[in-house]
Amino acid sequence: MFDQVLYFITIIACILCSLYVVVFACLSYGWEKTTFWPKQNATDTNVCVIIAARNEKGKIEKLLNALISQNYPKSHTEIIVVDDHSDDHTSEIVMAFMQKHFNIKLIKANGSGKKNAIAEAISKTEAELIVTTDADCTMGPEWLQTIVSFYCARGSQMIVSPVMFQKENTLSEKLQTLEFLALMGSTGGSLYFNKTIICNGANLAYTREAFYKADGFNEIDQIVSGDDVLLMYKLRKLYPDKINFLKNDKAIVYTEPKHGIKDFVSQRRRWASKGMKLLSKEAVALSLIVYFFSFFLLLMAVLSPFARSEAWNGLGFWQICLILGGIKCIIDFLLLFLAAGFFKRRGVLFLFLPGQIIYLFYVVVIGMLGNMGNFEWKGRKY
Repeated sequence: MFDQVLYFITIIACILCSLYVVVFACLSYGWEKTTFWPKQNATDTNVCVIIAARNEKGKIEKLLNALISQNYPKSHTEIIVVDDHSDDHTSEIVMAFMQKHFNIKLIKANGSGKKNAIAEAISKTEAELIVTTDADCTMGPEWLQTIVSFYCARGSQMIVSPVMFQKENTLSEKLQTLEFLALMGSTGGSLYFNKTIICNGANLAYTREAFYKADGFNEIDQIVSGDDVLLMYKLRKLYPDKINFLKNDKAIVYTEPKHGIKDFVSQRRRWASKGMKLLSKEAVALSLIVYFFSFFLLLMAVLSPFARSEAWNGLGFWQICLILGGIKCIIDFLLLFLAAGFFKRRGVLFLFLPGQIIYLFYVVVIGMLGNMGNFEWKGRKY
């Protein structure tokens, strides 16, 4: 009876492996075929950069210095920082910048949460293009120019741009970079096929007109996260072929990995807290394939040593498990290798194999935790 159950588990794992290979081969192909965008000059579009900040006194100054150093005309650039009820000196730091730079504004949020902060800022600007980033980020001087030139040339209603970690020092931080490379590869690869799976609000642009045409964050405003991906799903219904990925290293926004396990787990639980019913059908399919393939592969690895019979054609269950794991490693490495080349992060690929083992447990555990219980983020409990 036990071997029959294990045989059934193995069949499911094999089916999921086939689906996994097809999906990630497509993502790798899409990433590689996405054209590198050559930056062009663009100076006439009014842009508003919005930062929702809560207790960011140690980081907001670095971001503001990066923003005022942009080579895009300041006469066409508005920077709005929304203070989301900080109890540190975030507002004082922003006001010091305001005294020297006419295009920086500070808004005290009326409500709470990132979506509310962004919506309040959009209501205060007449800019044609909205660009969002996070208070703990930084970027190069050509960031805004690259985004605007892409917008002017492509007519995109939403531009999804790359995000990457910097200053990864510890083993856990480098492992986070591996995961982020996979997320970025999946982001760009899926948008090549006009499939909306994931994006990151740390580097996102959309037109003010599109935001209001989609009714902003209405109907998704009660969800803790999703100021980026859930908005993307709404815009996709209106503009199915106008959501594009900007592949240019000048457009990369850099942030830092989470330094503590508690913050890391809270962030990932927040990401997973949106629930399946709010995701696009492509995102649901990918999430289910990744989760259940990881789950059944892990289950096989645990149960195979106790099997008494062979699985198939002289192969034991543990051998099938190794083959499936090997196939997963090959297709995962392909996407990571391609993405790491663009982000110049191939130095972390030496952690790929141990990362694969850790990732199996991580996917299963975070997938469960994201849909149960409470978590804390930015000093708030949800």
